[in-house]
Amino acid sequence: MAYPEPPMKRLLEPADAQPDADLGVEYGKATPVASEPDIPENAIRINGRIVKTGQSLSQVADTLALARAPVADVTEQNGVRMLPKIGENGRTPAGVYARPFANSEKRPTVSVVVGGLGINWRNTQSAIDELPAEITLSFAPTADDLQTWITKARSAGHEVLIELPMEPYDFGREPPHPQTLYELSQASINVQRLENLLSQATGYYGVTNYQGGKLATNPAAIAPILSVLKDRGVAFVEDGSLARSVLEDVANRQGLRYARADRLIDSKQAAEDINKQLLALETSALNDGASLGSAFAYPVTIDVLKEWTTTLEGKGIMLAPTSSVTRAVTRKPHDGEQTPAISVGSVQSSEDVLNNAG
Repeated sequence: MAYPEPPMKRLLEPADAQPDADLGVEYGKATPVASEPDIPENAIRINGRIVKTGQSLSQVADTLALARAPVADVTEQNGVRMLPKIGENGRTPAGVYARPFANSEKRPTVSVVVGGLGINWRNTQSAIDELPAEITLSFAPTADDLQTWITKARSAGHEVLIELPMEPYDFGREPPHPQTLYELSQASINVQRLENLLSQATGYYGVTNYQGGKLATNPAAIAPILSVLKDRGVAFVEDGSLARSVLEDVANRQGLRYARADRLIDSKQAAEDINKQLLALETSALNDGASLGSAFAYPVTIDVLKEWTTTLEGKGIMLAPTSSVTRAVTRKPHDGEQTPAISVGSVQSSEDVLNNAG
């Protein structure tokens, strides 16, 4: 995800530590603009969940929970080390761990992935508890108790991505993650680092980039990395921040499940600006059938998303998990043939229930 790097001490902060009070987020003077939530008369909304008369919040949460990971059929176990794999029956982690979704009415869909989770305790818990289950959550691989966080997220119904640290043009003030994937590293080294990252936890349906502007421009460096993901049945979601990225082209040539965000919705951390980006996502969904946005877990972002998601039903738009727009191009182009451009909208199959067989 393209977000400001936190200090390294925050990356190592235990899950039960008290976060810093000042996160450097500028809320601005604007407040979220939203229409009245679409809630049935016999229900109330609690932490992003619609709770009907006679139900408890825990009962609603139980109906949203995803299966506990790991699922043995799509897990390669080697001592304490676990890696995703394609099962003998063809099932994949990308299918098994994604949130099921159906859109039989062929309504426009909008998806959002919120990243940078596991770094700040309060923001992570807030995203898990308060955002609708259809919001995809993305976790930093350096998060303390990463598996615990992923288990909590899936118990609340959220499908999960983990973030791959990829070489940018400038790392900024902080030292790079030790498992960063570099443009000029030998393929075997990048593959080893990738598998180390993938083994940090289980239950994720795919991965996403953290930074990566430099690496993403080199198809020869990218190809071995995406090939491992394809062979292990893991999807790739690009956060939409990488200029001149060749990730989509390489992913399509390899048949990797892939999606690219249309826009980063909170590059400016003010409610008014975030709402403008969300309105643009709605417009894209209505025009193209589907849209995908990426965000960072700022408190203002979580607050705006909570309000905004309540307005979509009244606009004829469905909130959909990111996996619903993560698809593979099955045909490889012939030599010299240009890879067809695949937009998020054209990838979406609105009638399909997610195939958990992979």
